[in-house]
Amino acid sequence: MTITGAVLGDFARASFSLDLQGITLTAWASAAETDSVRFQNGTGGTIDLGSRALPVRT
Repeated sequence: MTITGAVLGDFARASFSLDLQGITLTAWASAAETDSVRFQNGTGGTIDLGSRALPVRT
C-alpha cells in the first residue's frame, strides 16, 4: 500500500478489527512510499476473516 513519506527501513505496524484466529500479521516498509502487509495462517485450517479495514502506521 502507498504510505506517503515511508522510506525503506522505517518501522511499520498494522492492525485488524477482528480476532485473527491464530493468523500472524506482519507489516514492513518495503520501498520508498510503500508498506507491505502479510497475513500468515499457521493453524493448518481454513480461516475466513472477511473484509475489513487494514490500518497501517509507519
